[in-house]
Amino acid sequence: MSTARIAFSIARRDVSLELSGREASITVLPFVAALMMLAGLGLGGQGPVLSAAAPGLVWLVVLVSAIPLARGVAAAERADGCWDLLRALASPTALLAGKLAALWLWLLIAWAVASMLAVALLGAAWRPEAAVAGVLGTFGVAVTTVVLGVLLPHGARRPGLIAVLLVPGAVPVLIAGTHLAAPATSGLPWALLLASYDAISLITAYAVFPALLEE
Repeated sequence: MSTARIAFSIARRDVSLELSGREASITVLPFVAALMMLAGLGLGGQGPVLSAAAPGLVWLVVLVSAIPLARGVAAAERADGCWDLLRALASPTALLAGKLAALWLWLLIAWAVASMLAVALLGAAWRPEAAVAGVLGTFGVAVTTVVLGVLLPHGARRPGLIAVLLVPGAVPVLIAGTHLAAPATSGLPWALLLASYDAISLITAYAVFPALLEE
């Protein structure tokens, strides 16, 4: 079986598991909705303040929502006792691609939900550049999240440690994504920053992933 087909099978299985009631469907998406609504209340309902804070809030929500998803990257396979078998049967490239595709999809959904709520509840202005930020930014976050998820030891429940590692590492996504979504901002430099971040993250993950699988 080709690498692409193995990666597709892994991604499809991960998406199916999430749809059956794992972190994304029962924890992350309700959390995204609740946080966006609470932000509207906490900021006092002042239109200019809400619309100005909305772009950064969307990306902060995306970063925070990646924390529980990191714990689920290999949780199902480890719980079933088939993680070692999967590592033996699938190449590191196929395993990375499959896990990355599934997680990228869920982060894109989280970003889309947060963005729609920002427009509906916070009065944020929608820019086409925001969609570019959504695609590029969530990809980079997904790469980092997959690496951290595989790096976690079996049975680890350390969301605080994940946050300490993930959020600072994704600061370029937070900054560039916020500026791309903000009105009256030149989008090209920030889009290039996101693309560079994605490339560096992916190359690094590709280089270290085989070693992580041997742990």
